[in-house]
Amino acid sequence: PQSNEWEELSAFPGEARGYSYGVAYEGKGYLGFGLARSGHLKDLWEFDPSTEKWTPLPSCPCVARTHPALVAHQGKLYVGAGGSQMGDLKDWWAYDLKSQTWSQKDSFPGFKRHHPFFFEIGDYIYVGFGHSGPFIFKDMFRYDPKLDKWQEVASLPSQGRVAGTQFTHKGKGYLLSGQGEDHQNLKTGEFWAYTPENDSWSQLPPHPGSGRWAPGSFLIGSSIYLTSGTPDAGDVKDLWSFDLDLLAGIKPLDLPAFEVYPNPANDFISLEMEDLGMFDVQILNVFGQKVLNPINTEPKIDVRHLAEGVYFLQLTKNGIARSSKFVIQR
Repeated sequence: PQSNEWEELSAFPGEARGYSYGVAYEGKGYLGFGLARSGHLKDLWEFDPSTEKWTPLPSCPCVARTHPALVAHQGKLYVGAGGSQMGDLKDWWAYDLKSQTWSQKDSFPGFKRHHPFFFEIGDYIYVGFGHSGPFIFKDMFRYDPKLDKWQEVASLPSQGRVAGTQFTHKGKGYLLSGQGEDHQNLKTGEFWAYTPENDSWSQLPPHPGSGRWAPGSFLIGSSIYLTSGTPDAGDVKDLWSFDLDLLAGIKPLDLPAFEVYPNPANDFISLEMEDLGMFDVQILNVFGQKVLNPINTEPKIDVRHLAEGVYFLQLTKNGIARSSKFVIQR
C-alpha cells in the first residue's frame, strides 16, 4: 500500500479452482475447498509469506464443497455450510492448527445454504445470509466455540443477500457488496456493520458503483480494500479502499431490547415499548422474508392469518434493527 503497487508471488501448487475461500491467521494464509475440473474439493493449504511456500494440510473428513463459511479463531479454522454435489450443507467443522486434526461440531442451525457471509468478533463466530434454492437469506447466527452452541441474533434490516465479502475490525463485523434477494447485484455497493453489544446493524457509506458478485477484500491497518468481482458492467479487477477510522464519529443508535408476549402466541401478540410509532415494525419468517408489516400504533398485532411456526418481530430505525423471536402455536 505504501507504493500502491502489486507484486506477483509464487503460484499456488494445488488444483486451479473457483468458489474457494482463504483466511489469514497469525501471519500465515490458509486456503481450501472450491470447485476444480476434478470436481468439488475439501483440501486445505497453508501459505507462509516469509518463504513464499505452500504446505498441504490434512484434508477435511467432511463432504467436499464450494464457497463455505471459513473463519480463523483462537488457533482453529472453522468451516461449514456451502454447496456440494449432493446439494447445500449445514455441517460445521474445526481444524486445530497445532494438532493438525479435524473435529465435527454442532451443525449450523439455520437452513442449508451456500455463499454465506461470516466473521468473528471476540469469543464468537457469526454466520448467516447466503443462498439455497429459491431463497436468499437475511438471518444471522452466533457460534460459541467454548460451548459448541449456536444462537440466532438480529437479522439484517434490509433485503437478504449473497456473494459479497466480509471482515472484522475493532470489535465489529462488516458486510460489503453482493447480490440481493433477486440474485441480481444490489443497486449500490451496500456496506453494513454489526455491533454485538446491542445486537444491531447500521448502514454505512456504500462503495462506488453497483453491488458486485463475489468480490475480494483484505484489511490493512484501518483500511479495507475491495477488488474484482462482477458488477453490472461485467468482470473487473479494479481496487478501491476506504479508511474505517472515518466512521469513528458515527454513533449507531442503541435500540432498546424488547420481548414479544404471549410466546407461544395464538391470535395476537403485543410488546411493551414507549414511542413504538418511531419504529418500522415488521414480522419476518424463518427465511428472513417479510410476512407482515403491522400498523405500529396498534397495541396488539393480529397474527391469526399466519401459519404455525417460528417468526421474528423486528423494529428498525435509521437503518438499524433489533428483533425478537416468537412462536405461533395453535
